[in-house]
Amino acid sequence: MGTETTPRPQKKDDDVVALRSGPFELDLRSGELRRAGSLQKLQPQPFKVLALLASRPGELVTREEIQGEVWPVGTFVDFEQSLNFCIRQIRAVLGDSALTPRYIETLPRRGYRWIAGPVEKVGAGPAILEWPRPAALARPAPLADLEGGSEPGPAPEPGPPAPGRGEARRLPLWPAAAAAALAVLAAALYLGFARRGGEATPSFHRITFRRGIVASARFAPDGQVVYSAAWEGDRPTFFSARPETRESRRIEVEGRSVVGISQQAEVAFLRGSTLARAPLAGGPPKEVLAGVRLADWTPDGSEFLVVRHGQGPGQIEFPIGTILGPATWPTHARISPDRRHVAFLEHPMWGDDRGSVAVLDRQGKKRTLSDGWASVEGLAWSPRSDEVWFTGTRVGADSALHAVSLDGRLRTVLPAMGRLILQDIAPDGRVLIERSALRSEIRFGRVGEPEERDLSWLDLSSLEDLSADGRTVLFMESGEGGGPDYTTFLRQTDGSLPVRLGTGRGVALSPDRRSVLSIPIRERDRIDVVPTGAGETRSIRHPGLTEYSWAGFVPPDGRTVAFTARDGEGRHRSYLQDLDGGAPRPVLPEGVYLGHHAFSPDGRLVAQECKGEGDEWRGVCIYPVEGGEPRRVPGVEKPVWVRGWDDAGRLFVTDKEKPMVAEVSRLDPRTGRLEPWRTVAPPDRAGVVGVHKLFVTPDGQAYAYSYMRELADLYVVTHAR
Repeated sequence: MGTETTPRPQKKDDDVVALRSGPFELDLRSGELRRAGSLQKLQPQPFKVLALLASRPGELVTREEIQGEVWPVGTFVDFEQSLNFCIRQIRAVLGDSALTPRYIETLPRRGYRWIAGPVEKVGAGPAILEWPRPAALARPAPLADLEGGSEPGPAPEPGPPAPGRGEARRLPLWPAAAAAALAVLAAALYLGFARRGGEATPSFHRITFRRGIVASARFAPDGQVVYSAAWEGDRPTFFSARPETRESRRIEVEGRSVVGISQQAEVAFLRGSTLARAPLAGGPPKEVLAGVRLADWTPDGSEFLVVRHGQGPGQIEFPIGTILGPATWPTHARISPDRRHVAFLEHPMWGDDRGSVAVLDRQGKKRTLSDGWASVEGLAWSPRSDEVWFTGTRVGADSALHAVSLDGRLRTVLPAMGRLILQDIAPDGRVLIERSALRSEIRFGRVGEPEERDLSWLDLSSLEDLSADGRTVLFMESGEGGGPDYTTFLRQTDGSLPVRLGTGRGVALSPDRRSVLSIPIRERDRIDVVPTGAGETRSIRHPGLTEYSWAGFVPPDGRTVAFTARDGEGRHRSYLQDLDGGAPRPVLPEGVYLGHHAFSPDGRLVAQECKGEGDEWRGVCIYPVEGGEPRRVPGVEKPVWVRGWDDAGRLFVTDKEKPMVAEVSRLDPRTGRLEPWRTVAPPDRAGVVGVHKLFVTPDGQAYAYSYMRELADLYVVTHAR
């Protein structure tokens, strides 16, 4: 790969006591970083990495050199994860960006370089200025790595694959990797809190040890933990565990997530979209309410908070039947211990974890306490009801634990140590937190070929479209690699390197593959039409429409764009818009929204779930685009997702009740006849949350899908303040 394989010792200069560059000064004796005289918080390991880079301005400092200087031989640590953690912390303190660096440049798979300008070496003698070498002398980076974010270039020379990409992690390495991750976690906690003086440092007690997903968890009144998990690719199951024994006991309750534990030793849970409750000791469950998307329970078991399906972006009800106020795609709603407020996370787009922290009081007054989070997931109240604790990050997917007061004062409780997800806080202050490794992956298959092809690129690769001939995929990166504004890529399904199209959320590829529809992440008041080759980007926007949530090309020629948008009064509606101009025209009845796979091959029909008043499954209906009464597809008794049309006018559908795999069938909309097509799922199902995007070509010869993989462990944390 052209990298230096033997660590080159850093030049030692005992007379140098500090390094200065611009407003920053590194005191090499005290290990402190100051900006314009103000002390900046930087832990010892990141400080060492920063000092090493700044002492050699303009030079490539290889990953091997950094490891040799900061983590010498004999140090037990996951080097790749630790180095990426250090670089993220350094960039956060410097206000730097991996995509547009001003201080530290990433040379993917090779190392890092200080590019901010001259560095002054301060010592007993005269100060010495060292200048960076001209960028022209540096070898160009061949390929983006996980931490970086550079654009793809020529293929790299043969070498080991980047962590997390290429070959899947081999199972025999799992115990060692888990031990290394635990060591990194402990070291990061010690360093992060060593400066707190006499205060007790946080203590982590791991209570799960298997490989898979933790869906939800709560403290029970007697101190045990009740959680739902899917281990080794199995279906979600309920367990109880006591931190002092580290042993889990299976609970005979069928459901997907825990929403509360009462003082009467009952567990409330969601089974599908039905809210139910059951004794922890065993016994038949009692159904409470159908059509529930989100719920919480008061400790005395007297009242529920719910968000129901079929209410647009969302309405918070507390108690059931009393609407406190609206919320935009809410998640993680929790009742304060004093019952005076409800806190929840709001998200601008369905399925995107970007969002903000908000509260509603019992009179329905809503306040946003903290916003601008690129990823936010997990929320709970402090025991005194004076703070909302949550886990989130401004960039990427690795999140820290934060607390925000009701007047908006924000503080960090635990730094980012991978992806942290807050599950619960006990009355005695113990914190139940999940630490997970998260990836989104893409696979492509062609009928008749023995194996699928992995088309994943960086850390959170989300499939957005597949060309009709099965040769091209459109995908988005929303994690560390995608950056704060996300990044859209186009890639050939033969596995060749992807082409970076730009920032934003690319949502659709035109039938001729010459343009892509993209919605900006921060300013969703327009749709950008981005050329895949040479050309200029143009935008679609209309007065009165304030936020676009989805867009797509109408077949067969793609000269018309369909989209779903919200107006100034908060109402969602789907529209059609000619690319040649003109006003948008509403399509479909209110409450029925367009999405991927909806249009028939000739663009005249739309297949969607039938509109109805209740929250129960209403079947599949065929809507004429030009207006008219919908026609219900006969014989569809169980809930299904519509995944597209084939050339013969049949629908590809999957079972909504089996999200872990996609059992694809062909559905004849005229007769209701259902015939199996194929089962789509990754070969390694451990930690797979579910197949959330699936595209099939109209000829039925090729398909692509993406899925989230999360490998999680639960910890009980004491002394977190």
